[in-house]
Amino acid sequence: MKDLGHGANVNEIAQIYNIDPKDIIDFSSNINPKVVPDLDKYILKGLENCKGYPDINYTNLKNNISEYIGLNSDFIIPGNGATEIIYLLMKSIDKRLAILNPTFSEYGRSASLSGLDVLNLDLDSKNEFSIDLKQIKENINKFDSLFVCNPNNPNGKVKDLTELLNLMKQHNKLLIVDETFMEFVGLEEKYSLVKYVEEYKNLFILKAVTKFFGLPGLRLGYGLTSNTKIIENIYKYKEPWTINSFADTLSNYIFKDSQYIKESKEYYIKERNYMLKELRNISGINVYDTDTNFILIKLNNRRSNEIKVELLNKGNILVRDASNFIGLDDSYIRVAIKSHEENEILIKHMKNLLGD
Repeated sequence: MKDLGHGANVNEIAQIYNIDPKDIIDFSSNINPKVVPDLDKYILKGLENCKGYPDINYTNLKNNISEYIGLNSDFIIPGNGATEIIYLLMKSIDKRLAILNPTFSEYGRSASLSGLDVLNLDLDSKNEFSIDLKQIKENINKFDSLFVCNPNNPNGKVKDLTELLNLMKQHNKLLIVDETFMEFVGLEEKYSLVKYVEEYKNLFILKAVTKFFGLPGLRLGYGLTSNTKIIENIYKYKEPWTINSFADTLSNYIFKDSQYIKESKEYYIKERNYMLKELRNISGINVYDTDTNFILIKLNNRRSNEIKVELLNKGNILVRDASNFIGLDDSYIRVAIKSHEENEILIKHMKNLLGD
């Protein structure tokens, strides 16, 4: 199978380096280490429901998501992870797409496979990968839709997109925003554009339970838009029953677990501060600010693959080589924020390798 350049390739790495997969500390994938309470009970309930087909209209699931995010269920499109929604969306929009890079590679890949013309625009790496509105205005006639990740992967910085949203509306352009990491942000309500979905027909938002709820294997994501044309186009292509009974059943519980949500948010605010402080004490690297559950690091005098291999050999630690992100080079790595104990292990090894 073609290497798609993502993190979390633990089994492949374990085979290459002759390491037991269970011994690898995976900092390459950005998943909440906190487990949803009573998860095993919810899974057993999901197993009972596997005896029949899932609801083809996902009515219960959409209602649970609707209650969780405070948006009319008519504007919710559930998917087999946010990735399914991305690929369906690329088949459902006009042919010219601009993407703000560096960012998640599946935007460009799905667009190319759907025959879209892709215009790659740059985030400002010298200014925390900020959005250059001037650059967007200069290129506004070259695209029909603009794809932006917020908080952005791989650097993790959240941005206020209201000015960009209004600019896109003025020019009758579609703004696509990937908010799959938004729940980690301390001021989520301020930065999320969910509150504008009903008013702005030129807005499409991606969400998922993968990251914040720590359930990547569940494969549950959703798109949000009040644009009926896009919704109709997506359902022309969408396969039936792509969401299983486990995901449907778990939605009855995970979105309502306010204590888990609160504790996860509080943990990440505290642990981000700890990680940034400790990593910035290492002289051989530059550490980018972040608002989510991962950190982008620029190596001053080392290559990303070298550090990746050394961390594996000396600490069974797997980090993300970020050199294949458009706009980055082989001096960048990305690390997840995991449990405090695991974070301490990473920092110890990075200090030993790169100097403190």
